[in-house]
Amino acid sequence: MARLKNPNSPWLYDDVTGDIVGVRDPDGSDRFWVMGSNQPYLYGSTTPLTVVAPASTFITITNSDDSGNTKLTAAGVHGLTNADSAGKLVYVTWTGGTAVSGFYEVLEAEDDTDELTIGLAYAAGLGTAVVSKVNTDIVLAEQVIPANALNVGMGLELDILIGCTGSTNNKTVKANYGTGAWYSQTFAGSNQSLCVEKKACAPSAGNILSNALAAPGHGLSTGAIVTFSPSGGFTVAQTFQILGSLATAGEFMTLEAWKLRLNGF
Repeated sequence: MARLKNPNSPWLYDDVTGDIVGVRDPDGSDRFWVMGSNQPYLYGSTTPLTVVAPASTFITITNSDDSGNTKLTAAGVHGLTNADSAGKLVYVTWTGGTAVSGFYEVLEAEDDTDELTIGLAYAAGLGTAVVSKVNTDIVLAEQVIPANALNVGMGLELDILIGCTGSTNNKTVKANYGTGAWYSQTFAGSNQSLCVEKKACAPSAGNILSNALAAPGHGLSTGAIVTFSPSGGFTVAQTFQILGSLATAGEFMTLEAWKLRLNGF
């Protein structure tokens, strides 16, 4: 049985547990929700994020003032140009100073030189910078999943939409649930977009079952079923990540949108 606790509120409460179980419409009719033992969770974003990566020679970086912004000068060339990189993002890891690791906009990439100016206000003591380079996994999205959000019998659905430079050079996209590898695919062939639609289920404690690691969608695959077990299992918080890497400097990858759903019952 359900009842209103407050006549000025539309919420219906269970007489025994006190939980909200439904709502009373203005016309006086009652509507109830199906409340299972595990509730669904939905995460995602539709805010695009576009990254580029300098060449592997862009190392041993110092920083200086460039009209109020931060110029990164390396021991080797970055392989970027203004045409392909200005306005896009690079990931910079900072240590030993005041600067915070994260994505920074490329303001100027002097063509194929060792200097890169980023959208970070210059100040003394920023620290030492390391820019994520080609053939390095860059975290494009990250979400902490609470402990016990995923339980035995639940399902998972993942949608990822990627845009990229159309070329014969490799790009790689991955998705990890904690330490468990859910998806990993390297592609080239002048492809300019990728749509990932993965499904998985949790058949037993701490284990997740999905189709082949390199399969971007549901349906037939020549790859075998994969079981992955994130360290700590379902009873600890897990970090879900989408990662991307580029094999060639001057090319880009855009995470256009993503969605992760944990289906309850």
